[in-house]
Amino acid sequence: MGIIGYPNVGKSTLISHISRAKSKIADYPFTTKEPILGIVDIDDGHMVFADMPGLIEGAHRGKGLGDIFLRHIERTNILLHMVDMAPSGERDPYDDYVSINKELMLYGKNVGKKPQVVACNKMDLPEAKKKLNIFSKEIGKKVFPISAATGAGVREMLEEIWRVLKA
Repeated sequence: MGIIGYPNVGKSTLISHISRAKSKIADYPFTTKEPILGIVDIDDGHMVFADMPGLIEGAHRGKGLGDIFLRHIERTNILLHMVDMAPSGERDPYDDYVSINKELMLYGKNVGKKPQVVACNKMDLPEAKKKLNIFSKEIGKKVFPISAATGAGVREMLEEIWRVLKA
């Protein structure tokens, strides 16, 4: 299970919350420089999560070392696509989601065709609810509102990932 998304969407916070992995967490882009693995026990089994360094536009061409990170994603069965519902500056959750998926498709090797579970993170922040409503309508598929910081919604998301993995 590869955790993907833009830098600073909460990937490291999530893996630290759901496993014993001790991923470095800081409020600046590219804190994670290599994949961090964490094991999550659920029901009658376990899942291995890989906290991937943040992807940016141009990653498929190597921008931000993206091609190296994308190689790690090749080995995963499913992707947890984390989207920031309270992004800073001019960023938009839907644009971020589309941009990451575009990078996956441009990279090739069927990475863009892997099943995805979409986690809408930072729901503990005030501006997130409004953006969640807009985002979920724009992508037209099930999303999981979570707060990696507080753990809200995380259990339901993990259960869905487990269901998809077992299918």
